[in-house]
Amino acid sequence: MFKQLILYFLLICAVAFAQSNVNPDISLIGTFDTFTNFNKDTPEYGKINFELPSFELFIDGYLNPYARATANIAFEEGEFAAEEVYANIVRGLPLDIQVKAGKYLLGFGKLNLAHPHIWPFLERPLFHQIYFSGEGFNDVGVNLSFILPTENFYSTIDLGVYKGDAITTNTAGEDADPNEVRGNSLIFVGRIGSFFSIGDFSNLECGLSSSYGNYAKSSFYVPDSIGFSSQMLTYLYGGIDFKFKYKPDSYTSLVIQAESILNHRDVIRGINIEPITETIIPEKASGRYLFRSYKTELHKPVKL
Repeated sequence: MFKQLILYFLLICAVAFAQSNVNPDISLIGTFDTFTNFNKDTPEYGKINFELPSFELFIDGYLNPYARATANIAFEEGEFAAEEVYANIVRGLPLDIQVKAGKYLLGFGKLNLAHPHIWPFLERPLFHQIYFSGEGFNDVGVNLSFILPTENFYSTIDLGVYKGDAITTNTAGEDADPNEVRGNSLIFVGRIGSFFSIGDFSNLECGLSSSYGNYAKSSFYVPDSIGFSSQMLTYLYGGIDFKFKYKPDSYTSLVIQAESILNHRDVIRGINIEPITETIIPEKASGRYLFRSYKTELHKPVKL
């Protein structure tokens, strides 16, 4: 069913692009990775290992003066998948509200919005893989974006509601049925971000993100009562991030980026008393990353 919806969306985009005066932007980006490691207990130790090539096909353009559509079709590990298929109303609504609807990477933090081919490193940070899965925080839903009336800096707030399949995949695996794992329950994601200009060559971006919802249905044993009790388990993500960029010319740039996430969720734990009792307790965990990227050209053109 989902593949049929994707094909239907692409067909609508093709018709809309054909009726517009501007052709869509089309790009194809491929990657081919080799790697080795120094762990003697792995078969890759001391060898040059090749991974299957992968690529992403991007189609992006205006449907009309007020809206545009984007499709990102990826080929990874020998399979095709629609990573992002969405439409975006960019102008024409009251208060300059922008609306984004479809399947896409959610605006939680900075790194989740970036595709792997533009990362300055090879692997997604470990806590991203644990909390968001290996493919990132990607879901189906709608997001509203507002520009805040700040004078000395640019600031936005985003509020979105989503189907919650990303949480299901992360909790129970890709083959899990969302209705069995967590029922028909939506999740919510919000973010407030600010952009500051620091001099002529530097800028700073800061953001706060949050996500809340149910991640699983549970049944646990409660003695001296009806026996088994059923209840939804909730989660709450809170994140903070910043990105500093210094670019004095076209050939040199320095980027320092960091992000931290606090994970607060309900879990079922057994109490070692007689009779054995299970109860729901809150647990907290966190993760963070920090990286620095410096780029320069060794050979600069000489003006004569």
